[in-house]
Amino acid sequence: MKFSQFAGLAVGGAMTLLSATAFAGPTYTFNLSSGVQPNNVGTITLTQVDSDSVTVNLDLISTVYGVLNTGGPHTPFTFNLASTTGLSIDFISPAGGTYMNGTNGPYTFSLNTSGGSNTPFGSFSVAIDSSAGNGSGKAYYNDLTFTLKRTGGLSTDDFLANSKGAYFAADLTDGKNTGAQGWNDRTKVDQPPPPPTGVPEPLTLSLLGAGLAGMAAFSRRKRKA
Repeated sequence: MKFSQFAGLAVGGAMTLLSATAFAGPTYTFNLSSGVQPNNVGTITLTQVDSDSVTVNLDLISTVYGVLNTGGPHTPFTFNLASTTGLSIDFISPAGGTYMNGTNGPYTFSLNTSGGSNTPFGSFSVAIDSSAGNGSGKAYYNDLTFTLKRTGGLSTDDFLANSKGAYFAADLTDGKNTGAQGWNDRTKVDQPPPPPTGVPEPLTLSLLGAGLAGMAAFSRRKRKA
């Protein structure tokens, strides 16, 4: 391998890593809600996975509360995205989107890019539907977690508020009372500041240094030969 080729690979690899590690959408949380249930009934977290994927987690404060499908229109879970083209989903909890409620079920969650509504929080561009019918005995009492992927890129910043100011809405039950719950209190989670412009990140700098050291050794061996 020629010296110039080695140098190009070392620098190119370092720049590729710098580009990959520099991409990171902000983490957002939604801690407060309004509706039939208490305002702290659950926290929604958006986490950037890679340039095409975001994980959404609805963490309810207790298994007393569950996600259900009462209609009316009340949709199990809804949210707004800047674009739904090329959108796909991978359910983490429940695994594969399928769950049981005691001896009832199995029921399945599914992605609906035609959207849905949750009165009184308005309409949303994306919905998570359920094959379960009405009734708390068919609800899902656990965290609802899934990863969304969109061809061409997906960022946590692509989740937008609708005309009512709500980012998310869910149809929830406490085993007795059911109704829609909306979240509109988006909070950006504090993250370490990015490195100053033009200064390589530590890992990238180490790789670049290793590449340069390798080039120097290669050059010395070549001269001795």
